[in-house]
Amino acid sequence: MINKFFIGLVMLPSSIYTKMGVDVNHLRAILQVKLLMDDRRPNAFKQTKQDSKKKAVNSATIGSMVAMSVLGLMFIVPFYITSNTTTQFTLYFSMFIFFLAATLISDFTSVLIDVRDNQIILPKPISDKTFLFSRLLHILIHISKLVIPLNLAGIITIGITKGIGAAFLFVGILPFAIVFTIFLINALYLVILKVTTPEKFKSAITYFQIIFAVLIYGSYQIIPRMIDETTLENFVIPENGWMIVAPPYWFATAWSSLFHLKGSWYQISSASLAVVMPVISVWLIIKYFAPSFNRKLAMISGSDQSEYKTATSIEGSKLSKTTLKEKLSAIFTKSGAERMGFEFTWMMTGRSRDFKIKTYPFFGYLAVYLVMFFIQKKNFSFDSIRNNETSAKILLLIAIYMIGILLMQAITNIRVSDKFKAGWIFFTTPIKQPGNVISGATKALIFKFYLPFALTVSCALIPFLGWQILPNIILGLCNQLCIAFLMVYISVRDLPFANAEIGKVKGSNFAKSMLMLILPFGMGGVHYMIYSFTAVVIILAILAVIAVWLISSSVYNRGWEMIKTTYE
Repeated sequence: MINKFFIGLVMLPSSIYTKMGVDVNHLRAILQVKLLMDDRRPNAFKQTKQDSKKKAVNSATIGSMVAMSVLGLMFIVPFYITSNTTTQFTLYFSMFIFFLAATLISDFTSVLIDVRDNQIILPKPISDKTFLFSRLLHILIHISKLVIPLNLAGIITIGITKGIGAAFLFVGILPFAIVFTIFLINALYLVILKVTTPEKFKSAITYFQIIFAVLIYGSYQIIPRMIDETTLENFVIPENGWMIVAPPYWFATAWSSLFHLKGSWYQISSASLAVVMPVISVWLIIKYFAPSFNRKLAMISGSDQSEYKTATSIEGSKLSKTTLKEKLSAIFTKSGAERMGFEFTWMMTGRSRDFKIKTYPFFGYLAVYLVMFFIQKKNFSFDSIRNNETSAKILLLIAIYMIGILLMQAITNIRVSDKFKAGWIFFTTPIKQPGNVISGATKALIFKFYLPFALTVSCALIPFLGWQILPNIILGLCNQLCIAFLMVYISVRDLPFANAEIGKVKGSNFAKSMLMLILPFGMGGVHYMIYSFTAVVIILAILAVIAVWLISSSVYNRGWEMIKTTYE
């Protein structure tokens, strides 16, 4: 029913589509199939709740719509912190456009540039303009299913505070903001495709997604703490030359001018851009980018093979040189399955886009926490920390144990992969003890995601706090290694990158998340209490080393009877 409503809505201007060279019958058929596939594709919210029986997905967008409704509550804050109408709507549209752009980028692989269309649609007699227009309208419908609940709180707030007419006017302007954002991001992608290779483009988009995720999280955590409430109450968007280039201001002045039926020449000029720019954006993309769009998509779909060839040639060219991973694996792993697990995990964590998107944002999250720590310390100074033993203890322990969360997250994420079927290689090779592979994988994560950062922070803190903190640093590092192997021993029953996300057991994610929090904070609390007793710290460090050796040996000797796979 929802799909029929959206298709009927976007097909209303069919005569205009026909004049632009679009086959409306083909367009309708493509949209119907695409939306049907969307309903059958589990989203991130639904996928985490599916069980191993793989039941059919009936309402794939419900979880996303609920999440968008909750997030939309943050957008109504400007209506309560300032009384100026133009300022309220400028701030609202700024947050909305930013979040919508981030959503487009996060949906890049599944919606915005779906390379499977090349094999399914292009062999059919479909014109380039019809193909491109079906993609753009599909994106519009897909985003509308998120945008409607996202703006629900805003529509209700405007209706209550300014009247029903104001709410209907806002709903009328909102589609222009949506269209402008969608076509702006789409044009950006097409421009990037013209100036770079598909391989670099796909890698750049992955890191772009990571950066956006961190920016969104950081903006909602840091900005409210940095802004003075009194300053916000008196803040008014100025009418000067530079504001006319800000898209949120266009839509804000459009609402204000139409609602009050008046406005300065500057406001009217800005309001006209809210209508003109989305129309121009549509025309530019269809007119100039459509001919090369399909050709670029074909290059993307074939880039995986070229990536493999490039990686193979690079590896072959370095056979005469010993890489860092080979040096580390030769020193810290036994030859055979453990060394293979070490090198395999090291390379996969650098090549798997799915792993990067799940793990790398945590680096940014930790940076956000660090900034928040200093913001909350209004009278912060390094001398005060150096002269205060309690502050020095807290700083050291937070630095060591918070970095360990990165390692815990990496351990969790290597268990699953979107290409888990490639894990057949583990079951066809003569591996007597799969624990060898798991042990090597764990060591690779320790050397790649924990020790470099922990040692860097430690080396920076020693000159700052003095050499007397060295025993506590050693104890903290040993505790983190113990936690890592203990988590692997308790929860990991999978070979690296060899299981599907859908095969997880209900409730296991919550249990693992709690384990990730309890172990570091529990050991960190004990460490805080014995921090000043150097002899006790040294004894516990020795015991931690012994514990690491015992637990890692148990992981190394794990047999096949302890392994659970998606193939069962």
